[in-house]
Amino acid sequence: MKNLTTLSKGNNHCAVSPGRLDAIDQFTFTHEAVPFKIEGKVFVSEALGMSGGILSLNKLAPHASMPFHHTHIEHEEIYIFIDGKGEVMIDNDRFEVEPGSVVRVAPEGVRCWRNLADEPLYYAVLQVKEGEKVIKTTIEDGRGVDRPVVW
Repeated sequence: MKNLTTLSKGNNHCAVSPGRLDAIDQFTFTHEAVPFKIEGKVFVSEALGMSGGILSLNKLAPHASMPFHHTHIEHEEIYIFIDGKGEVMIDNDRFEVEPGSVVRVAPEGVRCWRNLADEPLYYAVLQVKEGEKVIKTTIEDGRGVDRPVVW
């Protein structure tokens, strides 16, 4: 099993890399609640020190499907499709996704997805607790800093 590479770490940041997208298949996720290994899945949130969500990078083999439907107790999920072509099923709705597609699923949404192509399907999944009050845009949360940009 491959490990994440730490690119940089400081008081206010952490940067990691799994390598190129096609290297994600070198990662294997295991958990006592799942009776099988999941190839091509790496959680980067712990390595990044995230405190407000969970982030994973994923690869689904050509013409493969998630082997189960699932829901969540508290977390809504945001799927960001990076490369490939797939189909997502939420409850009784089915739709195709491609690079650039972003899908949000409420915790109670029954979800599953599959790869429709001869190439791998790459995607990121961000989980956050549903119902937490968040600022709607980065403009409201961002603050300018009096510091010139010099590289």
